[in-house]
Amino acid sequence: MVAESNDIDFRTFARSVGTIVTCRAGEAIFEHGDVADCMWIVLSGSVEIESVHKLIEVVGVNYAIGILSLIDHLPRSATARAREDAELVRIDLRRFRFMVEEMPNFGWYVMRQLADRLRATNAAL
Repeated sequence: MVAESNDIDFRTFARSVGTIVTCRAGEAIFEHGDVADCMWIVLSGSVEIESVHKLIEVVGVNYAIGILSLIDHLPRSATARAREDAELVRIDLRRFRFMVEEMPNFGWYVMRQLADRLRATNAAL
């Protein structure tokens, strides 16, 4: 099952502030241990999130990935890989900080995404 965000749809806004990237099925978006300099919002397709070779969840459109490492400045705690051909928006740290500070709805979106990821991780354990 692919988790899709029911929150405010940030895809249109993300397109205007980020860089659109296309990933082929099986391609890594980021790997466990990578240094984080951006987050991603899924525009189309789906992405698998795995940790220690265990599938944590599969996320779909309007879902954000890579947020945790932007917040705590630690290496990536999981690997994200395109499950199918996917289009994502890459949002760098500077833009991420601006969006969190200037757009209250984006702050709520980020918190919801983190809560969803925590619940998925707990369920996978």
